[in-house]
Amino acid sequence: MSQTEENVTPIFDLMMSQYHSSTLVIFGRLGLFDFINNEGSDGVTVKQLAERANWSVRATSAMLIALVTTGILERVPSGDNNGAMTHSFEERYKLAPRSARFLLSDAPGSVVAYLELFWECSPQNLMEKASADKKQDNFMLETGGGAPSELFINAMDGQTSHAAMVLSPLLASHLGDTSNDFVDVGGGSGTFCLEVCKALPKCNGTIYELASVCPVTEKFISKADLSDRVKAVAGDMFKDKVFPPAECYGFGNILHDWSDEDNTALLQKAYDSLPEKSGKIAILEMLVAEDVVSTTGATAGLNLVMVTNEDGRQYKASELKSMLEKIGFVDVQVVSSPVTPYSAIIASKQ
Repeated sequence: MSQTEENVTPIFDLMMSQYHSSTLVIFGRLGLFDFINNEGSDGVTVKQLAERANWSVRATSAMLIALVTTGILERVPSGDNNGAMTHSFEERYKLAPRSARFLLSDAPGSVVAYLELFWECSPQNLMEKASADKKQDNFMLETGGGAPSELFINAMDGQTSHAAMVLSPLLASHLGDTSNDFVDVGGGSGTFCLEVCKALPKCNGTIYELASVCPVTEKFISKADLSDRVKAVAGDMFKDKVFPPAECYGFGNILHDWSDEDNTALLQKAYDSLPEKSGKIAILEMLVAEDVVSTTGATAGLNLVMVTNEDGRQYKASELKSMLEKIGFVDVQVVSSPVTPYSAIIASKQ
């Protein structure tokens, strides 16, 4: 297959596009484009807008990033940080010229009033209106109670499996023969672990999940024909004092679900669980670009999903690097591929 045929990023971008349009509608309804414009050419900070809208800084940052990636806003470069990377929550934004032309409430030809028609739009609403059977349930609204349902695990496998397939062979050269035991923390289907083990034939894997999820995980292990090298182990990544023994801990699509405080605790636990002065950590996530504007639409959209469903956010590589180094990890590297919106971050225990 060609690289174009293998590139799943445009499909992810399209899946996340509804979150971009929702952000556009919200900003129009609340008059936030007018507010940003009134602040002048210097734009507004994330915290200023959060205060104006009475939103959390995390949610405000996610929405602003989404609007930058779609060309509605522009990032105002920081001129006094001596080349240092800017934290997502410290960024400043202004209207793009086209937005100043069409998204101000009093501009000739403004589309702000038209945005109101999209307030009630949703995939669920569209499906209900299109369905001939009004009593038909939406299976995507099923929940798994206190633990992820099999439906959710299958969905997450679909989200990350391609990234794991693409990035695991690239990670193999960084992991090498020194990482013969890989533990996929909160691994769900275990796609990260399974693909690492395929890339490293000598590696044994453990998919560390809640007890109620393990039977689902075992189906994926069996399907991959790796039952001789990969096992599911029940546990709770937050409640257990240590993780199962490993030479490398993997966090595939995990950190974006949780707060900075929770993630620091998880990464610290991984560091403490690794052998003395050895071992590695591998993180699989969609990353916000350092300049924000280069962020993929899929990443910006998923950042918004985190606001609606979880406690976390998508990180910049520099933010994860800082978090890892404060714990004690060294040699932090980013591994990426143009055919997936995901990247992997790998680091070593000192």
